[in-house]
Amino acid sequence: MTKKILLISLFFVSCKQEKKITNKKYFDLKGFSESIIAELEIKKPEVTKVWQIGNQKETKSTKDIDWAKELSLFVEADLNKRAFVNSYSINESSKGVNYKLKPTESLLVKSMAIENLEEKNSKLIRIETSTSNYLFKSNSKIMMKTKNGKLNAYSVFSIQKLFLSKPDTSSIDGKIINL
Repeated sequence: MTKKILLISLFFVSCKQEKKITNKKYFDLKGFSESIIAELEIKKPEVTKVWQIGNQKETKSTKDIDWAKELSLFVEADLNKRAFVNSYSINESSKGVNYKLKPTESLLVKSMAIENLEEKNSKLIRIETSTSNYLFKSNSKIMMKTKNGKLNAYSVFSIQKLFLSKPDTSSIDGKIINL
């Protein structure tokens, strides 16, 4: 009898803990990005990509994209890690929400803005990241635009600077042609 009561109470406690874990304080960028990646992996849309490293620029249209790798920066920019729970200030408005890293914190993602666009289920997500040490400094701006819940465009712009060298810039701009 005691074992049954113990098992039942453990079941209810585990259900409550599961519920706590699924609650997200910040926008669920990881889940949002993973659902977009899953759809893109199935549909394999054509994309026009523009790469630029320094002054060299290349444009290509392709359907052969590893979407998990291509959009990994968005998945990695997840703010809902347990250690980050109180690291960001939140500013909500009718247009969307902005998260800004508190001055007392030192994390990769410095800010994230999710703007709800006029078209239903359409968003513009902008993220700024920065990291540095005594030998290296890196700043990135990444953007994802969705239209009707589907990826429409994305971009990554990075500046990297090694100690005693000139900064290197690179960018990738992708636009979905058909989905």
